[in-house]
Amino acid sequence: MEAASTHKPRSLGKRFVFASIPLLFLLATLELGVRVLRLDQECPNSYSDDGIFACDPILNFKLRPDLIFPDGKPLNRAGFRSREFTSKPPGVFRVLSLGDSCTFGIIDDPTFRYIPEPYPQRLERLVAERAGPGQLEVLNAGVAGYNSFQGLMLLRSKLRGLEPDLITVRFCWKDHFMSTEASSGYREPDSALALGLQDLMLRTSLYGFFRRLNFELQALRARGNPPPPKALPTEWIPNVPLEEYERNLQRIVAVGRAQGAEVWLLTSPHAFVIDSIRGQQDKSPKLALTFNAIPSFDRLIEIHDSYNQATREVGTELRVPVIDMDAAYRAHPTEPLFLQTDVAHPAASGHVLEAETLYSRLVAEGFVQPRSPRLRQQAG
Repeated sequence: MEAASTHKPRSLGKRFVFASIPLLFLLATLELGVRVLRLDQECPNSYSDDGIFACDPILNFKLRPDLIFPDGKPLNRAGFRSREFTSKPPGVFRVLSLGDSCTFGIIDDPTFRYIPEPYPQRLERLVAERAGPGQLEVLNAGVAGYNSFQGLMLLRSKLRGLEPDLITVRFCWKDHFMSTEASSGYREPDSALALGLQDLMLRTSLYGFFRRLNFELQALRARGNPPPPKALPTEWIPNVPLEEYERNLQRIVAVGRAQGAEVWLLTSPHAFVIDSIRGQQDKSPKLALTFNAIPSFDRLIEIHDSYNQATREVGTELRVPVIDMDAAYRAHPTEPLFLQTDVAHPAASGHVLEAETLYSRLVAEGFVQPRSPRLRQQAG
């Protein structure tokens, strides 16, 4: 008679763990390969005729990595118009500036032209001159064409690990404007589970790689069935509706706080607050109206003001400081803070005002300790 077997069958949990090992090994190998070969960084470029933009698997588009400015400076290694994103030096107060083209630094005159020193860079220089070098650094994460959703996704992906002490947030224009990318859906997952899973995926290179494959598939389909010529829109449909804009700001605040940063929300001025431009709507270029199916500048101002008001309300609701740039511009109506040709983008003098406004608030909050004028003269 055979002896009874003492071997106990493995539990279901153990069998699942052992069965998962090959799959986990395969995924780890793929992740390493994608990361080393940077296969998650590019996708079929629908912006090939554009001097500024390239395709991005996660954010739809990004600044061209080979973009060179008139002063000969390239983008930093992370793809932003900023100092390099290095580890934060000890004792330095780090500011991260999220925003669109008004933070990136361009004007429309009538074609895009670069501002030599956007307000984030000027703010850093002001602090160095008035309080001494090494106290504060500003990382300019503004990207032309981005809306608040893309700013949120940047914060959740490419801008992780920068350890900012303060995040400034200046969006609005590309939220209430339209674009061909709006159909791709500027919205986070609705459920907490899906959002958590996306957060986990955003920490991998495979996520961007699989999204790239989706872009590749769409491009292949388009070759055999090219889309019809695009007609001018007949109905205004914003990239990010007002309630979604509010939600994106709330999420940016939550993500920023989770990263240990304070968050300041900035309102966004428009050119018609300037005396020399006020009342000149009929003489202003109409492209902003035509391409967004907005009937008049009065209606555009009404829409824009509603997004600014939403910014203020989110700040009040979450007890987040609101730096009211719209009010700051209104307090200087005689200064040429905008060009006659541009409703949205401040001129260089506008960037000076915004840097000064942020500097004053940093001093008021005690984040910056300015030296006495005598010490400044001695240092100079």
